[in-house]
Amino acid sequence: MLDMSGIPIYLLPGFSDLRRGINGFVSVITNIMEMDVTLGGLYIFCGRRRDSIKCVMWDKTGFLLLQKKLVGGYTFAWPNTEEKVREISGEDLLAMLDGIDIFRRFTPWENVRMRPGKAV
Repeated sequence: MLDMSGIPIYLLPGFSDLRRGINGFVSVITNIMEMDVTLGGLYIFCGRRRDSIKCVMWDKTGFLLLQKKLVGGYTFAWPNTEEKVREISGEDLLAMLDGIDIFRRFTPWENVRMRPGKAV
């Protein structure tokens, strides 16, 4: 297994054409995300059906292209915003790969403010 500690993890919000290969994704990282892939990091892209992601990483000798495809109707939670890039932590990546929606943050009950209104 790859040691991901200390490696920045970036994802491209919205959906990507996962038919691309390494060269196509490096072009997206350079031109759309406006980042230098050779500086390090893991770059993650999600397909339109949200059942598959591809990751690109530079390991100082070449590129790695990794893919995870979910089966059984499961999908990844994925942001669909206008951001060019979003950085996540290694813990968030592991949670996302386990099917947890890391993009929805919950408010603890002690921070919830109730508005006065009619009783139901």
